[in-house]
Amino acid sequence: MSARPRRTEKAAMKTAKKALPSRMEVALSTVQTNKQGQSLGPKGHATRLRLMRAAETLLKTRSPVELTAVSIAKASKTSSATFYMYFDDIRDILAALSDVAGHEMSDALAVLDEPWLPDALENRAQQLVEAFYKVWDAHREVLRYRNMEADRGDPRFEKLRMDVYVPFVELLAQRLIALCPADRKMSRGDARAFASVLHAAMERMATTDPNIVNKGLGARRLKAAQARIIAHAIASVCAQPEPLPKD
Repeated sequence: MSARPRRTEKAAMKTAKKALPSRMEVALSTVQTNKQGQSLGPKGHATRLRLMRAAETLLKTRSPVELTAVSIAKASKTSSATFYMYFDDIRDILAALSDVAGHEMSDALAVLDEPWLPDALENRAQQLVEAFYKVWDAHREVLRYRNMEADRGDPRFEKLRMDVYVPFVELLAQRLIALCPADRKMSRGDARAFASVLHAAMERMATTDPNIVNKGLGARRLKAAQARIIAHAIASVCAQPEPLPKD
């Protein structure tokens, strides 16, 4: 008599798990209307999500500059007219995908929001690197495009980049300050400068194509090396926090 309820409960849990919204769905839930100003119901949200997933899949095999509304519509089994109901153009859908990728950096921010103890710095750094790479591995093509457009001066993509960069650097700066001796605390400006350099190094490594990395030293070794360097750098600058020069 007890076995059957357990099977039913297991099936219910499996169904409930499938019903849980993905992070992309959560990130997109704030979009309430299409480009014609019509309210989005469940079907509209599903169509918009399908277009975005199709675009991200296509990016695995082609450059963002080669994407077209026609190719995305075809991959999502809809029409170009439907694409333009939800997005102004290709840049618009790439911006939406960039926003989703930014939301997914929450796991890395969660690692930075935890206490970092002096005797466990490398372990924390490893957790941070793994969480950071997880996002880049899932959205590398989109994030490369976001950074390229931000570097070109596009304000929309610059904001998308800064929405992730600022909280990351701020939290890492807080960890640096907390690790300094009580009588020799690093200034917030210096901590942000060190955190910015570490973030830039992490991002530069994460942009590299994993296929190239795996043909060389391998991703596991490089990530471990990166975590160790981050830990050693933090330990060094926090042990003797000499003030940095100012402009």
